[in-house]
Amino acid sequence: MDHGHRGDGPLPVWPPCVWWSDADGARRLQHWQEKRSLSGLPHFTHLCNAAAQAVPLTLEERAADVSYLDLDMRDEEGMTPGTGTWLCARRDLHRAVAFVDAAVASGGTVLVNCFAGMNRSGAILLAWLLLHRQSDGTCLGFTPDGAAAHLRSLEPFALNNQSLLDCALSLKDSPCPPLGTQEHWILRLPERPAAAPEKRVVEELEDSEDLMPLI
Repeated sequence: MDHGHRGDGPLPVWPPCVWWSDADGARRLQHWQEKRSLSGLPHFTHLCNAAAQAVPLTLEERAADVSYLDLDMRDEEGMTPGTGTWLCARRDLHRAVAFVDAAVASGGTVLVNCFAGMNRSGAILLAWLLLHRQSDGTCLGFTPDGAAAHLRSLEPFALNNQSLLDCALSLKDSPCPPLGTQEHWILRLPERPAAAPEKRVVEELEDSEDLMPLI
């Protein structure tokens, strides 16, 4: 059986709730939604795009009834802990994990992608596998090495940026703040021509204490 992102659709990380893809999978989400009865894929309700600059999803590429989180996450090697790029990566990882957790808590199904489907999305999923707590408060049972091995069993070239991997692992000692205290989901309308058909608004994450959480 072939593994990795080969254009055959999203990969199951923690089915049925959490799935993994590269840029092609994110751009073709509407296709997978329409073909899910044939492909065996679930109905996706959320998408976390960790490479918004490299994978700028247009309005036409955004599936209806899907909530999107767009992050311009950096995939830089040699990041020094405590420096600006490291802290920005940690911030984006926290936001992505909170988004995935919110999707799962709402009973949804979330797809996580970056450009190649290896480092940024892999780091998000690694952090989520280690940080997620089930409804009874128990963890998923992964060790750091076990979580990395699980992801590499799906995508053999995943997590090859050691500094980003270390950044994701550092989150296990600093859990995400509860939703509704420091960060909230707000609605943003994507730009579109005046004559374009209506599509569902998408979600992005901002710091605010005045907005009510939507999830």
